[in-house]
Amino acid sequence: MAEKQTTIFRQLIFNVVLPAILALLLLGILNYSNTKNILINTNEEKNLIISDEITHILELRDMALEILEGELNKRMESISNKLVKEIFADTRLIEIADLKRLQKELHMNPEFEDIYIINHRGIVVNTTFQEDKGLNLFDIGIEHKNMLLEILGRGEYVSERFAMGANTSFLKKYTYHATLDQRYIVEIGVRSAKAEEIVQKIKDRMNGLADKQSSILTVDLFIGSDNPFSLNADVKLDENHLEIYREVINSESTRSFEEGTRKSRLNYDYIFMPRKNTDLYAGGVIRIVSDFSKQRRILRIEAIKFLGIFGLTMLVVILLLYRKTKVITDPIKKLVQNVNQITDGHLNERADVTGNNEITRLSEKFNLMIAQLEEYYNELEQKVRERTAEIEKQKEEIMAQRDSLEEQRNMLSDANTSLQEAYEDIEEKNRHIEDSIRYAKRIQNAILPPDQYVRRLFTDYFILYLPKDIVSGDFYWVSHTDNKAFIAAVDCTGHGVPGAFMSIVGHDRLNYAVNVEEARHPSDILDSLNRGVTGTLRQTRSELSVKDGMDIALLSIDFDKNKLEYAGAFNPLYHIRDNELHKIAGDKFPIGAFVGEELNKFNNHELDLKSDDVLYVFSDGYPDQFGGERNKKFMTKRFRELLMEVHSQPMKKQKELLTQRIHDWMGENEQVDDILIIGIRI
Repeated sequence: MAEKQTTIFRQLIFNVVLPAILALLLLGILNYSNTKNILINTNEEKNLIISDEITHILELRDMALEILEGELNKRMESISNKLVKEIFADTRLIEIADLKRLQKELHMNPEFEDIYIINHRGIVVNTTFQEDKGLNLFDIGIEHKNMLLEILGRGEYVSERFAMGANTSFLKKYTYHATLDQRYIVEIGVRSAKAEEIVQKIKDRMNGLADKQSSILTVDLFIGSDNPFSLNADVKLDENHLEIYREVINSESTRSFEEGTRKSRLNYDYIFMPRKNTDLYAGGVIRIVSDFSKQRRILRIEAIKFLGIFGLTMLVVILLLYRKTKVITDPIKKLVQNVNQITDGHLNERADVTGNNEITRLSEKFNLMIAQLEEYYNELEQKVRERTAEIEKQKEEIMAQRDSLEEQRNMLSDANTSLQEAYEDIEEKNRHIEDSIRYAKRIQNAILPPDQYVRRLFTDYFILYLPKDIVSGDFYWVSHTDNKAFIAAVDCTGHGVPGAFMSIVGHDRLNYAVNVEEARHPSDILDSLNRGVTGTLRQTRSELSVKDGMDIALLSIDFDKNKLEYAGAFNPLYHIRDNELHKIAGDKFPIGAFVGEELNKFNNHELDLKSDDVLYVFSDGYPDQFGGERNKKFMTKRFRELLMEVHSQPMKKQKELLTQRIHDWMGENEQVDDILIIGIRI
């Protein structure tokens, strides 16, 4: 009773309120997602603007440094030529030469201008800048090493742009000049106060970019490939970031990723920036580190606010709806009570008529109906009394008719004789029908592959085939082509004559798929079978409530390559290896479809086989058989356990054990379906 009283309220909740709740919730989620995407896009645009600004700043820096380099190039080339072509034309004493004295003779500024002698192994063997003596320049990076080796090999003079010193943070301009015998490189390094002033202003400008956006923590520019260093801050990259940095340098691309905890996550943007007029550091990478934690907290707070307001609104709506429905349900409950009393025979009961709505109209019509029912009841009682009097009168007439019963008995005897003759006629027709079915069994057996054909393809196997009726809806199919052996266990809709007709259709379409359409993979064969069965039956939804079709497990075995392919419609493949059973499930749709339905595609499964592997395919007749002490189904679990119990036995013995077990389980019960099991040992 309580369930009926709350039905209207529940239906209003599920049919009216719930869709509105879902719509509002979806709207809130979309709004949250759009807001989040807008914030992400805004941050990306900010980073692009900053990276573009850094690029322009560095271009201006390079232009300014290029002007300064123009003033230094002639002097440095003159000094380099003097050292290489005159002073060190003979390099035998170059490693012990007094470079300090030469520095004075060449009028070089000892605070800003230095001389370096580098041997063919990249080691600074003599220099006026003692901090760099013994330094192996090859260790700086592969780019630097390749450049020095190329200068030695070609015996040329190279002027590089301003760069950081290996052991200092000084900005220097370097020139490299191979000696005449190409055994050493004479390097000139020059510091420039103007260049350092320009670079410092650029650093200050870049470091100030992060202050423009609260979410941006740092902005750094790294150059170099093997051992990158920052031009604007004392920052080093850890191993993970160094790997990403090199990827960006090599691919000249952009990478973004996040690191950190759930509460605080930092966003890293690595943006490639090309550099011109330099062989040593041809590219740089801008790194922008951002913290979006504040924005994420704002999004979470907005989401919590939305959920709170949403939940409160829904609670108010449900309470109001409950109060309104009581106006409807209370009169209906009273009306139900009246109906129950009238059902118990109290036809004088009447419903209360109150208010001015549809329930009021219903109560009025109900009272009118009960009044008419009471009137009909009274009339019926009067007719019963009159009919009783008529029966008493007819009783006397029945007594008079008793004598005629003997005559009628004789007539029944004659009728029995006629029935016996009809029975014999029916028996004769049944024999004709059974003979026809047995002939159909011969036809069906003819489509099954001969034992000698199967033995040529599978040396160690068994086929357990137990039709429920004379003819069967289960059948097995075997074929061989292109060095592949095919075998299938097929379960058609129904059993007996209908199933037998379906088996003939399935057998024909399987042969057509392999021999005419040249399908070679189980999935392709099932797709062809599906099209063929659907086209052959041409069944529509209006014709039958259950469509005709079939379940199937199809194997393809290449014994030379020990390869197995499998496809199935509902029916699985059981594969036992190393005393473990593995199930490969078929697709969850059958062969056959209604006209107009889109045909599903079957999946193809591949498996490498090993010696002593055991394969089983089957119909559902064995697991569905009723029997046992409680007259229950055998079930799939018990069937798998039975296969694990017998799989190590010879295949012929397995067939005997399976047959004995199902007969013991069946007992006196009737076989409920056709049974088909195929076992193959590799």
